[in-house]
Amino acid sequence: MNAANPSPSQRIFDSEACVRFSDEKATVTEIIVTAHSSIAVWGVRPGQQVPAHTHPDGQDTWVMIRGELSYYLGNGQRKTIRAGQLDVAASDQVHGALNEGSEDAVFLSIYSAPKLGWAAAVP
Repeated sequence: MNAANPSPSQRIFDSEACVRFSDEKATVTEIIVTAHSSIAVWGVRPGQQVPAHTHPDGQDTWVMIRGELSYYLGNGQRKTIRAGQLDVAASDQVHGALNEGSEDAVFLSIYSAPKLGWAAAVP
């Protein structure tokens, strides 16, 4: 069974097998959505960005799998996050990222909330 349509008993997923890339924009692929969370994998090519945003209803945890990103913290601030690191954006904290490097970046987004919410924000 594939990640977009897992069986009810599936508990282990291969994030690298699920990641997709586009030459046009950063690409998000849902792995699984449950009553408690949504888990997705992002493929971000050099020069692409995940637009700055907030989640008014929950926490978004990013786990860097490979590459690095210039991570938006809000108020014009950024910090580089690299493979092996994670960031936790609490409800209403600005987050997003730009791939300023020369390698593809891959990260997991683990969104925890009763429902998925999204609002545009200024990086």
